Amino acid sequence: MIPFIPALNENQVITESLRGIEQRIKAENKGVFSEAVILFDHVPVHRTQPYSGYDGYAVSGQNLHFALTNPTSGARNARRPYYISDKEANISLADSEVVSLEQARRWLVDWKAGKALMREQILQKHQDWRKSHETAASDMRAREYERVRSELDPLPPQVWSLDQEHAWQAHMDRAEAAAQQELQVWDGYPHSVTVLLVGNIGPCDGCKARLKVFLYELSAELFPKAFVSVKSVYTGDQCKRGVRGTTDRLETEYGYPDRVEQRDFPLDPATSRRAWVRPVSAWPV
Repeated sequence: MIPFIPALNENQVITESLRGIEQRIKAENKGVFSEAVILFDHVPVHRTQPYSGYDGYAVSGQNLHFALTNPTSGARNARRPYYISDKEANISLADSEVVSLEQARRWLVDWKAGKALMREQILQKHQDWRKSHETAASDMRAREYERVRSELDPLPPQVWSLDQEHAWQAHMDRAEAAAQQELQVWDGYPHSVTVLLVGNIGPCDGCKARLKVFLYELSAELFPKAFVSVKSVYTGDQCKRGVRGTTDRLETEYGYPDRVEQRDFPLDPATSRRAWVRPVSAWPV
């Protein structure tokens, strides 16, 4: 038997994402694209399509969760790192990473809501089952009570014996334990959540801040009991400085200067891409 190695699944989904990004670049002959892939317990469960920055408002709308600034009041997002200015947040708002993170978060929120609804259905199903069995047992107990109370001599045959009561109670205890175990398994899934943000250029300073906010929300709010990992995967330069904006020129840094692992991903038998893989951390900056 081949041992299960989580890294194999991760490498496979990264390869598929890089392949999809390459195909869109070839189709449009330009562009910066990114894609988010979600894995539960090292198994891929969802992936967005390759998005460009131009897809942002069309796909996600105006009220972007990861705008880092309140779209109505203009107030600073409380979780935005101190070193990200309003200018940086606004200029980077049209990046491909933004729409990918928006779509990943929306899927995760919807999945959590669906899971909560299914949990209620599982609980209600068990409660209905227990109620029907308790009603049947109560009826048998009442008939047995009436049999004894009748004081007929000889008494009619026994309806509900003490052994039957013990057997019924043991059966209900087993069913209760099984239901609790089912809920524990349901509540414990997933044990680990991994989100890969794959792109053909490293995230700028603004989007690196968004990744930190995304990681915090996943670990603190959506999946507080799971091991959460967010990784940035990108091709091109490991790290480079750049200037963006037309009127308000802004210096930024694309990619990461440290804690970066380089891997090769075969897109086909004749082509491979070398990409950088960097775990996102909430601290230090």
